[in-house]
Amino acid sequence: MEVFQNRRQLLMKQMQKQGISALILTPSTDFLYLTGLYKKPAQRITALILTASRASLLMPGFERENVEGKLNDILPVYYKDGQDVLSLLCSLLPCRGQFAAIGKEMQAQLLLAIQEKRPDLHYVNADQLLAPMRRQKSAEEITILETAQRMAERGLTRLLETSLVGKSEREVSRQLMQLRLEEGFDSVGEGIIASGENTSSPHHINSDRIIRPGDVLMFDIGGTYKGYHADFTRTFVVEKAPAEFENIYSVVLEAFFAGQHAAVVGNTAFSVDRAARDVIDKAGYANYFPHRLGHGIGLDGHEPPFISSDSQLPLEPGNVFSCEPGIYLPGRFGVRIEDLLVLEETGARSINTLSKTLQIL
Repeated sequence: MEVFQNRRQLLMKQMQKQGISALILTPSTDFLYLTGLYKKPAQRITALILTASRASLLMPGFERENVEGKLNDILPVYYKDGQDVLSLLCSLLPCRGQFAAIGKEMQAQLLLAIQEKRPDLHYVNADQLLAPMRRQKSAEEITILETAQRMAERGLTRLLETSLVGKSEREVSRQLMQLRLEEGFDSVGEGIIASGENTSSPHHINSDRIIRPGDVLMFDIGGTYKGYHADFTRTFVVEKAPAEFENIYSVVLEAFFAGQHAAVVGNTAFSVDRAARDVIDKAGYANYFPHRLGHGIGLDGHEPPFISSDSQLPLEPGNVFSCEPGIYLPGRFGVRIEDLLVLEETGARSINTLSKTLQIL
């Protein structure tokens, strides 16, 4: 619990520096980051309120057993059904004329109600405080992410020990979900299991298409472990590669390493995206790489820093992000290769161990 208390104290110092007198977070990954408490958004209000002098947690009184012994320096403020909760929340905010930071996942209905009740405050996006903190992962966070990546890789490795020919994408997805749960994930999603021409769609939705010899086969999978997300992609071929596949695979792999090499402290996200994109452009496939190179990852599956052509954000030690170049030929096949990289003083280190060498199943 000390880690969450330290984060709150650091955040309160940043609030003071930026002239922000209060911060309001409802259940979200920001809420989890600062409290260690996982709670889904619900009809009844739950809110963490930070000011210069205190941290308060407003929540239904009948849920107090869920947080007892977990709050440390947070003052619980319980309410009963039928109370004027909005007035109670607003009473915890500072005096008129000051700035209040709002969590980006707060429901619009609640935000509008607060603004109507307290029009005397100036409202700003809490991301200006939280995003810089969350971008720089601690050693503990990186260890959790590495563990999650290993579990996802082991799940896929176990899947590939048997033939997938004759199975549908959905069947394979269900099997791979079970394998990942067995490896220790708290939860997993369907992932992307694309075969044949379906691999030409970067965000393919799993279907009943049957896997056949000669298919390209793409797996984009992850899972959630201790609140943190795994994510990686591998592309294979079943028995025999189609024409042009091996050349495209080599181009995508070269683009991956170009992006990784460009990911050094101080370089911009744009320059990393550009380094990988240049490889694909020079190979003649500029029109077939339609998405950004990568995204940050942590408590959210997609979070800053975004490794894209429109981001001039300088990269910092502790950033963790995907590097996932791809080439997609409509109606034929696609290739994507993705690892997670952690930025260190010496460069970008992949936290994946599964080989990226072309593998024929």
